[in-house]
Amino acid sequence: MGGAFVAISDDANAAWWNPAGLARNPGVDITGTTVISNRNACLGDNLLALKMNFETELNPFLWVAGIGVVSLVALEGAKYLSDQGVLKKNWGRSTEKVDQTESPAEKVKEGGTEKTVAVGQKIKEKAAQVTEQALSSTASTAKEVARHTSVNVYWGPWAYPYYYRDYHRPTYWDERPAEEEYSPQGKAQFAGGLSWLTDNNSVQDQKTNYYTLTLATGYEERVALGSNLNFYDIKIPSVNLKGYGAGIDLGLLLRPVDQLAFGAVAKEILTTDIHFENGTNLTYRMSINCGLAVTPIDELTVAADIQNIFRQSGKPQTNHYGAEFRPFPGLALRAGLNDGSKTAGASIMINQVILDYAYLGGNFNRTQIAGLTWRL
Repeated sequence: MGGAFVAISDDANAAWWNPAGLARNPGVDITGTTVISNRNACLGDNLLALKMNFETELNPFLWVAGIGVVSLVALEGAKYLSDQGVLKKNWGRSTEKVDQTESPAEKVKEGGTEKTVAVGQKIKEKAAQVTEQALSSTASTAKEVARHTSVNVYWGPWAYPYYYRDYHRPTYWDERPAEEEYSPQGKAQFAGGLSWLTDNNSVQDQKTNYYTLTLATGYEERVALGSNLNFYDIKIPSVNLKGYGAGIDLGLLLRPVDQLAFGAVAKEILTTDIHFENGTNLTYRMSINCGLAVTPIDELTVAADIQNIFRQSGKPQTNHYGAEFRPFPGLALRAGLNDGSKTAGASIMINQVILDYAYLGGNFNRTQIAGLTWRL
């Protein structure tokens, strides 16, 4: 959809676009994507993501109070890390900055030779510890969910026999019914996710591993908040230099009516910087992205995003437009403009598996991407 996904974000890929979207569509998803041909210059060849979202009845005042308490704890934690010189704000700073999809190899190779890897090593060790604990707890929960999962075949209006409908674990094709058992009305959503983006890019001279822990919550799927904790493990193969760092993203989704949605995300709003073994320190550029999505009819969604809206780090803003057409349940067709480059794609759902395909033209070198999602 041309990258116009900030206001639509609603699946296991939400961490990259808008972490608040993880709080939509309760259920457990495991997603993997890979470039199958004509890769482009952007980093990010393969992605593996886990989404876990459950829904429960909750008084709205209790939900708001809970958000307040969690926000206060997070704020105090951020202040403590800032006092320790670990976590820093990412606006108004004059440090060397690069985009997450760009390779910093040349800038790193221009750096000094002093070994200053201690901070980065601590970040790496902490990332490994958090990831191990999260995987252990989510794996046991996923197994329990899978044990209670049963196949429910939906014979749609066109007798499409493969579409899997379960309103307890809805997809973006589903309009949730008004019955209390299935409706999100009066209910809060709580979600967590793990993402691993990896790329061994010889052309860009970078071996990349990004690890992301996502937490999100929503109320009635009308408002949602989310946050990413990103860990970066980067290697420059030509000079055998490693770098480690971390960053935080914040996201918001508003859906006042079913036909209209607003989204905003602040990527890398807080950061530790990336510390390389030769003394080079780099920072990923902060980006404020906003999006609007309109669904004039049930089968069609039109979206538009403005990314880097405040032109952070002297970089221009980019415009993204996209549309998704769902002719019948289980099939979605997409097209878009990614800052002038044409894109297209499709999804088909076969029982509990969703198959995705995307084509990125223009500046993206006719890259083709395939994805698979398993809904437990």
